[in-house]
Amino acid sequence: MVLPPYAAAQVPVPDGYSEAMGWYRKAAEAGDPKAMFYLGLTLEQGLQGEVQPEKALEWYRKSAAVGYALAEFKMGLLYQFGHVVERDAALARAWYEKAAGQDVPDAKFNLAYLLEIGEGGPVDVDRAVQLYKEAAQAGVSEAYVNLGNLFARPTREKGQDMVEALKWLMLAQSRGLKEADTLAAQLREMLSPVQVRDAEARARRWLEGLSG
Repeated sequence: MVLPPYAAAQVPVPDGYSEAMGWYRKAAEAGDPKAMFYLGLTLEQGLQGEVQPEKALEWYRKSAAVGYALAEFKMGLLYQFGHVVERDAALARAWYEKAAGQDVPDAKFNLAYLLEIGEGGPVDVDRAVQLYKEAAQAGVSEAYVNLGNLFARPTREKGQDMVEALKWLMLAQSRGLKEADTLAAQLREMLSPVQVRDAEARARRWLEGLSG
């Protein structure tokens, strides 16, 4: 028989906030990975009194160790930015890989960024592009900006593609991301009307794919 990666503790779901805090602790101590993660959040944010980042880290580790995706993502964040733990981009990558493997969109986005700039390991622009696209499909709008910037400059693995860059920046603008405006305006001035229409058509096809 194939067992699940973790088992939820059989603890009644609470009604009120104070009862919820007690439930998180009881369920976490009983081995529920989701409760471990949320107990960590309450401790990190000081919702049970004083802020206790080290205690929070213990619960995040326990939850991530049994495969809870949000805890894996949280561990990636902690190591990427050096919160509570010593900054370690390689470990951030490793945790993001685990969370991305469970389809956490923000983990895909953060992993893509580390792969793009070569932090914590080798540069892998092709995989970064794929992960950015997956993150964008899942609703991480900032991925459109990163894709636009990436295609607007040459890299060792991928040459410039200004039409493709404008496509992604247009998609970013359609989601209200003002940081795409300056580069998009510059590209519109550089490209011919035919190229701009090509970028617009590519953007439409992407949106049609999302709604299909």
